[in-house]
Amino acid sequence: MLRRKQQRHRPIGEDTRIAVNLTVKKLLSSPDQKELEFPSSYTAEERAYIHELARELGLKSKSRGKGTNRFLTVYKREGSTIVQADAVIKLQKHSKQGIYNLMQTFPLNHKECQDLLPPIERERPLNNDVNTNTKAMGRLNNSIPQVPQLKTNFDVLQFRKSLPIFNAREEILSALNNHQVIIIAGETGCGKTTQVPQYILEHYQQKHQPCRIICTQPRRLSAVSVAERVAFERDEKIGQTFGYQIRLESRVAPKTLLTYCTNGVLLRTLMGGDSALTTLTHIIVDEVHERDRFCDFLLIALKDALVKYRSLKLILMSATMDTSIFAKYFNKCVVINVPGRSYDVDVYFLEDILKMTGYMTKEMLVKKKEFLKWKDKQKTLESWKQYKPQHSNKSTKSEKSLLPAPILAQQSDPIPEKIKLEPWLIEEMDKSIFDAWVNGREDNFAQLLHFILSENVSVDYQHSETFITPLMAAAARGCINTTEQLLNLGANLNLRSANDWTALDWAKSRNHTECAELIEAYMKTYDCAVPNNELAHVTETSLSEEDKLLLDIYHHTFNDDNIDYDLLLELVFYIHLKMPAGSILIFLPGYDDIVTMKEKINAEDKKMNQGLRYNLFVLHSNMQTCDQKKVFKPSPQGTRKIILSTNISETSITIDDVVYVIDSGKVKEKSFDAISSVCTLTSNWISQACAKQRKGRAGRCRRGICYRLFSSIRYNNMQAYQTPEILRLPLQELCLYTKHLTSGNTPIAEFLDKALEPPSNVVTRNAVQLLKTIDALDPWEDLTELGSHLLDLPIEPRLGKMLLYAVVLKCLDPILTIVCSLAYKDPFILPSQPSQKRALTAARKKFATATYSDHMVVLRAFQGWQNARATGKERAFCEKNFISAPVMEMVVGMRTQLLGQLRASGFVRARSPGDIRDLNSNSENWAVVKAALTAGLYPNLIRVDREHMQLRTQKEVKVFFHPSSTLRDYPKSSRMTSAQTHCTNVQSLPCDWLLYEEMSRTGRFCHVKIVTAVNPLTVALFSGPARLPMDVIYEAEAVPESESDSEVDEFHEGTIFKLDDWVVFKLDPEAAQLFLHLRQKWNALFLRRMKAPNKAMSALDEKVINTLVTVITNEEQACGLQQPAGIGQRPRPLIVDYYPANVRRDDYSEVSIWFVLLLYIMFIQVLT
Repeated sequence: MLRRKQQRHRPIGEDTRIAVNLTVKKLLSSPDQKELEFPSSYTAEERAYIHELARELGLKSKSRGKGTNRFLTVYKREGSTIVQADAVIKLQKHSKQGIYNLMQTFPLNHKECQDLLPPIERERPLNNDVNTNTKAMGRLNNSIPQVPQLKTNFDVLQFRKSLPIFNAREEILSALNNHQVIIIAGETGCGKTTQVPQYILEHYQQKHQPCRIICTQPRRLSAVSVAERVAFERDEKIGQTFGYQIRLESRVAPKTLLTYCTNGVLLRTLMGGDSALTTLTHIIVDEVHERDRFCDFLLIALKDALVKYRSLKLILMSATMDTSIFAKYFNKCVVINVPGRSYDVDVYFLEDILKMTGYMTKEMLVKKKEFLKWKDKQKTLESWKQYKPQHSNKSTKSEKSLLPAPILAQQSDPIPEKIKLEPWLIEEMDKSIFDAWVNGREDNFAQLLHFILSENVSVDYQHSETFITPLMAAAARGCINTTEQLLNLGANLNLRSANDWTALDWAKSRNHTECAELIEAYMKTYDCAVPNNELAHVTETSLSEEDKLLLDIYHHTFNDDNIDYDLLLELVFYIHLKMPAGSILIFLPGYDDIVTMKEKINAEDKKMNQGLRYNLFVLHSNMQTCDQKKVFKPSPQGTRKIILSTNISETSITIDDVVYVIDSGKVKEKSFDAISSVCTLTSNWISQACAKQRKGRAGRCRRGICYRLFSSIRYNNMQAYQTPEILRLPLQELCLYTKHLTSGNTPIAEFLDKALEPPSNVVTRNAVQLLKTIDALDPWEDLTELGSHLLDLPIEPRLGKMLLYAVVLKCLDPILTIVCSLAYKDPFILPSQPSQKRALTAARKKFATATYSDHMVVLRAFQGWQNARATGKERAFCEKNFISAPVMEMVVGMRTQLLGQLRASGFVRARSPGDIRDLNSNSENWAVVKAALTAGLYPNLIRVDREHMQLRTQKEVKVFFHPSSTLRDYPKSSRMTSAQTHCTNVQSLPCDWLLYEEMSRTGRFCHVKIVTAVNPLTVALFSGPARLPMDVIYEAEAVPESESDSEVDEFHEGTIFKLDDWVVFKLDPEAAQLFLHLRQKWNALFLRRMKAPNKAMSALDEKVINTLVTVITNEEQACGLQQPAGIGQRPRPLIVDYYPANVRRDDYSEVSIWFVLLLYIMFIQVLT
């Protein structure tokens, strides 16, 4: 099945595939370029590949013309997302009465009306220091620098001295004494991450001077494992002199002098004011080459802070860093290069692997025969080269006058489909081309032109054996006028003869300068060789003829955009059965690839057992497995470890006994299209820097070997470095950080422009616009009251808004659980067996309980896990329902952290009103919970198009439910197509509006994840900004019956509520007035709570909330949406049952009783 899927990709050369990818990606990255035209040199198979690639990248493509005039254009998608039928709100009778009673009792007053109008002039920006005391959550502690008192573990002292970084110790310390910023470019395994901080501490101990160091890591696992290693090397327990702090895990003390943390923790510390830097002497930013968005943002803030704190030292470290860009960014700072360990790593590319394993599929054998025939044709061409022209062909005026006038301009058309000629005509054309080549006489070329003009022979006819065209023959013989005439007839400049030469190549090889210049002029004029320039660049490498042939055969039978599991398995056999002992680390892009490879290896257990015993391990952030710890332990004698891993193993974590690395050359990357707001997770080629990092994982204990499942040609054309996250992910969170780190008058774009590689203005502008849409920023980019509170919460702005709405709506607990799950990760474990995927789907469906909500699934799963844990059935529950217990434990910890922040901000009070019980008085009402979801997820809305049975968003014409969504059903029978199933899914939806958490593109399809059905009134009440202009509601104009051209014009009278350009509702006039009043009363209440969270709610506020709850509950029932029971279940206290994922449970015997008591008090407060 897999092989059949891969064969849909057309068999084309690797060089062409690379060139096409480069060109198409240039189109995608250029906001101004709308289309791309490909030249006529492309074959039908190559055009098919381009069409397929365009679909996968969300582009459109079209081939036009026929024969020699056929060409292909790739262009950006355009489509209408308009749903023809009007979105209508019909208030129920009871709802109307409830709102009417509210209007009579508490009409909208003048101040509320004024507060809800968009501001027309800039107010004084909020003081960034006002809420500094509330930003203690998720920050580093403010311990003071102290003189280090270090111990030494003499068992590892000699090992530390053997590390390559030891030889650079004095140079590093000297550079730090004389410079504020230094860069350490240390090869993998040199010891920089563990040793450099220790050198600094030792140096300050000798000087009897105080010191305090922060070392950031890109990943939680790296921060924990490195901190534990350093503590071991100093013969200390973690959490004393040496500690770590990551989200929800802190092993530090007041005397901690070296803290490893994530980039996000240090960034949040700076959010509390850069005064935190006064307690630091050194900041080390490790693995800067990964360029995650927090790292790039952190460097902007640190660069500005260095001017203010002159005694602060900054050290940047990485194994594969572009030192020039960083050195330039920090004013040509000092760069110290440190070599790696002494063990070399041999590198083998795809061409070497194919030879050493003897890998040859049936398809490759067939293609090999075809290539050998091609070689025979090349030999024929070589024999032609011995012929010398008998006559110098200096064309005269008479010759030129005999030639017809130009009738076709040179164009970038694809290679014409071969037109079948009569056998006699083929024979005559082959003879005429041969005669023209050998003799080069005027009459020979005249005969060729006669066939082209009179016998309907293509101007691009190629000799049957040598593939020489008339243009090539003319160029090779220096016939300038004939060359020009053939060009005017539209001769293709990109065709190649059997030796892979073009007409230009032939002209240059024979030193016919005039012909060469003429061809080049045509190429420039008609821009017909741009992709070929890419092709020339791509193929610049030194390969033997054997290697070239082998790669050509392979790439014409397998599309290397996929993972070749069969070749990978063959390579595993080769290493395991023929190579000496040593662990094998295999880098794969994603979970599916890991599971597929794991199954293939297990299926060949009999063959694998012919060699050493082996243990198979998996390293993936989304999979629950004990391998995460076991994989670091050395293998027993006679046993080989085989580790299947994503790029989690690429950086700081080191598995010491790895000797062999197999690099697939791929990584799963998430990218965000700011124009369409689509998030895409795709498997992309890694950079050369990443390939170097992966190679560095081998050879830790002896000489290593790295096998790269990509050719040296591919490697030479990889990006030098990965695209920074700041250039490919949404920036809303960073934009909010910007407003807090800078003065009020500094535009966000201006601050982000100071990044190493600034994001495009389009991305920044869209992020800022979204923050304005959700009321986090005002029109002048100043923080609003809501925006200021969002900064206090260590979660994405949209999730923060969702949480604050839940506080005011009094449905806190369910939203708190959902928000923490969304902020961390999916609690469901990907099953290790494909056969279990149906069971996982059934488990999700069970939790959804017919609510048409994936958010309900997350909530029910958490509640079920807590109940199972309380009754001692946690393990059985997790196994049955594919639940990750560590994820659930993390959710518990995040809930505690966020609840603590809400208390610090004044939203949660110690006593009623406003205590935890009061703020959960509506938690049992699912309609109210969905109102908070709607507020946070806007503008992530889907409209159901009942006419065409499609799901549409504001920017996407057609979207589908992700396979993980409970709103997506499996086909009822094997005969149902996916399109029919989708229509059935859409038809079964009880209402016309849906919320979604994330949209991703897989090929040409857009899928939405974590979806919830919601009634139209909830969308209208809680979507969009609180402050709307007065013209958002207006009377609809009637459409004369004579002008109506569709049935939907029947309901042409009424009132229009226009929230934005896409979300528009029709109501009857009475309902419109009632609806608007309720929306305004609610938004006025919410703004008051944001301005004064400590103030208790008034009787008016309580009445507004009660009316709101009644109305949306009525509308929910009218839509046929179910109200599940038990969703407001209070969480159970777990006290010391919560253990951070990366810490052993027995470590907690060392935890202070005071810390346990503090946790207990916090949980009692939560419950009461």
